[in-house]
Amino acid sequence: MLFRKTVNSVFWICCLLALLFAYFNKSLKHLLRRGRVRPLKHSQTIHHAWNICFFTAATIYLSLYHKLLIHPEIANQSSKYFPQYNNTIFLTACDVVKFEFVTMLLIAFDVNGALGRAKHGDYSEAISKLFYAALLLCCFVLRLENYSVLLNLYLGIFNTIQELLLLFSLHTKEKSDSTLKLYVIFIFSSWSYLFLNVLPFEFLIPTLYANSKELYLYLNLFFWLWYCSCIWNSPILKYFYHKIYHLQPNDCIGGESSVRCILFKDSPNYRHYRSVKQAYLELQLFHDKSKISGTRHREGENSSTKVLQTIKCVLAVKRKLKRMRENRDQLCED
Repeated sequence: MLFRKTVNSVFWICCLLALLFAYFNKSLKHLLRRGRVRPLKHSQTIHHAWNICFFTAATIYLSLYHKLLIHPEIANQSSKYFPQYNNTIFLTACDVVKFEFVTMLLIAFDVNGALGRAKHGDYSEAISKLFYAALLLCCFVLRLENYSVLLNLYLGIFNTIQELLLLFSLHTKEKSDSTLKLYVIFIFSSWSYLFLNVLPFEFLIPTLYANSKELYLYLNLFFWLWYCSCIWNSPILKYFYHKIYHLQPNDCIGGESSVRCILFKDSPNYRHYRSVKQAYLELQLFHDKSKISGTRHREGENSSTKVLQTIKCVLAVKRKLKRMRENRDQLCED
């Protein structure tokens, strides 16, 4: 019954978010056209702006949620001689209705994001979002309100910063490599702080020793799957992947620049533009080769004609010399 209710709620919230995104897409695309932004950047600009709006609103709401609803309960438990929880991160829900609404909304947003990533061929990001949705569902089943809210709050802050930097880099001039490097340094620093410092010590390790119940095993399983997928999609691994596999300028959107490969998404529009550009360059190269071969062919014909003319001239000179010798011999005999 709970599973059916959850699926139904997630489905309708997904539909609502899809309608909101369609309206947001139409409105912002009109503004981008008036602002004379390149059509090639419209899709990614709208995507980053939508994520920034959602994560900013979610961060503000979750911070107020934690401060007004969860923090007083934590203070109440901490003041007791025998607190109910050894670690307050496993505090159960004090307001099930609000917690359910927040969880279903976040799951629906991740499901929509996974579908969008899969549509664009980014399957690793899509799988990562599905793992995170499963993790949030486990938190809801276990009523781990503080756990879920803090995790989403940290990720909301990180995602807001990252999407802002990606949006700025998308509209930065192509020659501003130093600015793009600065954006990458900020992304590296924020990612390393969250995924190598905060999440392991505040969530991963406490979750391993939380409880031996079967549901906590599922919580550990989905947390580790999601964490490993985030490591796989990390900007650090993208850097090494670019250095190892992207040996030609046309292998990725960044060309020879690892910074651009990390910052820019290889969307279908960019892949189409890159394939058209490659076809144009190949056609131009073929045309130049045909011109060079035609010139060489004409030069070969001209040289052969000159050789024939030279041979004819030599033969004519020889004939004239022969006649001159014959005439001279006749004069001598006379």
